[in-house]
Amino acid sequence: MTQRRIGLIGAGALALLGMAPAALRYPQTPVDNVSTTYFGTVVRDPYRWLEDGKNPKVLAWAAAQTAVAKSYITSQSSYAAYRKRDLALSASGIERAGLVVRNGRYIYQRLTLPESQPVLVARDGLTAPERVIFDPSAFAKGGAPPAIESYAVSPDGSKVAFTTQQGGSEEETLRVVDAAKGTLLPDVVEHAGGGTSETAVVWDADSNGFLHTRFPLTGDDAARHANLHFFHHVLGSDPASDVYAFGEGQPANVEYNVVQSSDGTLSAISASAGDGVHNTLYVRRGSGGFEKVADPADAIGDSGHAGAEFVGDALYVISAKWNSRGDVVAIGAGQTFAQGKIIVSEDRYAIEGLLSVPGGFITRELDGGDAVARFFSTGGGSPQVLPLPTATTLADLAADSRGGDIIANYVSYDTPGRWLRYDPATNALARTGVENSRPGDYSKVTVRRVFVPSLDGTAKIPLEIVALRSTRLGSSTPVRLTAYGAYGIVSRPFFIGNELAWLERGGVIAQAMIRGGGEYGDAWHKAAVHDTVYKRADDVAACATWMQTHGYGDAHHFGIEGGSAGGFLMGLALTRNPSTYRAVASDVGIYDTVRWVDTPNGTYNVPEFGDPRDPKQFAWMYRYGPYYNVRKGVKYPAVLMETGENDPRVDPRESRKMTARLQAATASGYPILLWQKSGEGHGIGNSLEQRIAGTVEHQAFFESQLR
Repeated sequence: MTQRRIGLIGAGALALLGMAPAALRYPQTPVDNVSTTYFGTVVRDPYRWLEDGKNPKVLAWAAAQTAVAKSYITSQSSYAAYRKRDLALSASGIERAGLVVRNGRYIYQRLTLPESQPVLVARDGLTAPERVIFDPSAFAKGGAPPAIESYAVSPDGSKVAFTTQQGGSEEETLRVVDAAKGTLLPDVVEHAGGGTSETAVVWDADSNGFLHTRFPLTGDDAARHANLHFFHHVLGSDPASDVYAFGEGQPANVEYNVVQSSDGTLSAISASAGDGVHNTLYVRRGSGGFEKVADPADAIGDSGHAGAEFVGDALYVISAKWNSRGDVVAIGAGQTFAQGKIIVSEDRYAIEGLLSVPGGFITRELDGGDAVARFFSTGGGSPQVLPLPTATTLADLAADSRGGDIIANYVSYDTPGRWLRYDPATNALARTGVENSRPGDYSKVTVRRVFVPSLDGTAKIPLEIVALRSTRLGSSTPVRLTAYGAYGIVSRPFFIGNELAWLERGGVIAQAMIRGGGEYGDAWHKAAVHDTVYKRADDVAACATWMQTHGYGDAHHFGIEGGSAGGFLMGLALTRNPSTYRAVASDVGIYDTVRWVDTPNGTYNVPEFGDPRDPKQFAWMYRYGPYYNVRKGVKYPAVLMETGENDPRVDPRESRKMTARLQAATASGYPILLWQKSGEGHGIGNSLEQRIAGTVEHQAFFESQLR
């Protein structure tokens, strides 16, 4: 690979020049005539200078672009109205999530609107009062409070190890709180995880210590955020003296997930070599060492979840080795996966998880993104399908296998969530009185689910369309379609919350469960990766075209939006089918597929997007890379790109470079906007205020383009 630099054209002060179309004055953007030769292909990169986020010229350029975007969005006539309505919809209410039950104690996060961040809450039994055991605002120190990133409850329910991160950086600090008293213990572990390499904790069975991950804190920035190892910490001791326990020989980009039996005597670590890669599983029985029981060829879980649960004395794993929608295989004591026994063989729905509960276990399954759950009794017999409503997401499923209630919490587009007690004897769900709430009337929300033929004719894409009953449908109806389609992550029904404001003004929102996700299991994911990644954008185009021919807007009133890998999708979609959409909102996206591998998080994405250092993979990455497919003179849709300065997962340089190229190329006259936000990262842990602001910005942007 060779590289040559010719120099800057038009370098100088970043003064505002000329009158751009749509009455916008963009900052001057110098062209850097850099080219790199990859395997005989010369790749020109005119905006490489925008990669250096510490360069004062880049900072000034990004600030000027942000000023243009902010001025444009906030000056729209709908902006104030949307902000007022969104604030009203966030003025009160309660959101609960992440329930864990141990030894009769319920631990979860609660956001009481309009608080900035969720607090950590405990209740000593289902009907007991809530107690706040950690409030991030106590750590605000005059600024924004940190966000709770993750937590692990000790087997006896007496303590919670949890992590916090500040300003979207996802640099996690691990602390421990006494769940009975609500007091912090002196134990603090800095740099326990962050970004893609999230913290993992395995409690000791006696609840007096735990294994935890920690970064090495050596080398350059990329090395500092890789090579996670486990160390053992005894409560009350100095974390600096924690003893190494696990991790040697794992790849640098390892990502961990852990599972434990309710009593803590059995534990497992899953390790994956990058995003979306199947796991290697290690099991520990008692306090001994971890023994490998499965490897990636056994197709168990991925970097996002362990795909495993202890049921009785066996480790039950979800394997796609023989069935892309998953089989449940029991690995007994002293066994490996090869010696395991198939317990559940799936063929209709995709199995994504399971939970050990009193009297058996419950599988969490997917019908194209919608939730299905089945209870299997320890004594055998036919499984029972839990009576969940349609178009539902099972947000929480919690129980202590040693005894007590089984709690299911589901959400849907018109329902913010509620705890229900599941009774296997009657296969019934009963309301417990613990319910999330929001102001606003969601009773008039309607959901239509259809299946759209893919452009290649090989699949039917689930598409869920949300509107009010009173909405007048037609070619001028403003529509916003969202999709993700990556890593095998599932797009699910969600509570629309503040998007009620969009529906109240006659708009429609829709979600497409496209290939590349995990809505139908492993094969659905693998159908749109690497050299077939373009199918993700084609699935979006198929859904947009279907809607436009069935009374849901037209190409002049249709917008698409997505973030992270969904941002890559937006870049792919707008360069592949620019005339299909009128507006695109793309947050924290990947666009330069060739150079992304050089960033700290780049190696984690190689399994999903490919490795440009390999000649065969480089060919398709360059062919489909959004940044390299922007063409001069094309009438591109209006684009809003938002990114966070502290993003540890996707470097904001991606959005800077893509914005510059689109601004220079487009012939449509529609705005191309970049909003680079300080005090934010990838969006994980954003405060309520930041989340409201982002929603309002999208609503006002689409309102300005789709009416």
